[in-house]
Amino acid sequence: MSPSLNYLTVQDILWINLQVTKKVHHFNFARLEEATFYQYAYGESNSLLPQAARFITGFLKMHPLDAGNEATALVAVLSFLKINGVCLKINDSNARSWFDRVVDRQIRGLEAIEEIASVEGHCGDGHAPDVRAGIGEVLALIPNTITGLGSQLQAAS
Repeated sequence: MSPSLNYLTVQDILWINLQVTKKVHHFNFARLEEATFYQYAYGESNSLLPQAARFITGFLKMHPLDAGNEATALVAVLSFLKINGVCLKINDSNARSWFDRVVDRQIRGLEAIEEIASVEGHCGDGHAPDVRAGIGEVLALIPNTITGLGSQLQAAS
């Protein structure tokens, strides 16, 4: 992990939402911006795992999009970790149960992030990340989980 972190933008979050819902949705810009800014921390802003924990819990609390908030939050936090060189210990067989525990507050944010983030190795090449490629890797890592969260979206419509 480098001392200088990489961040997702509001536009990245909107693109993630499009990828997971397959549709453009309305959103509250102020809430979306605040939800996105949960990636940052006060001061030096270089504590990746606590910032990821703050990001996922804050995003879920803000609920800025008309649809797909849960799937977007999941993909966004995993992508945030990925573009910062964290090896993810999560896959389609355990992602949904892990995420449900986060949503239901059965596990606190930092503890949840520490369960799935391997700080032993570095899963990047040390160069500036290709954010879209990182997001694509996350989407490919948990496609059934995203589909399952998407089916919740359709049932609510």
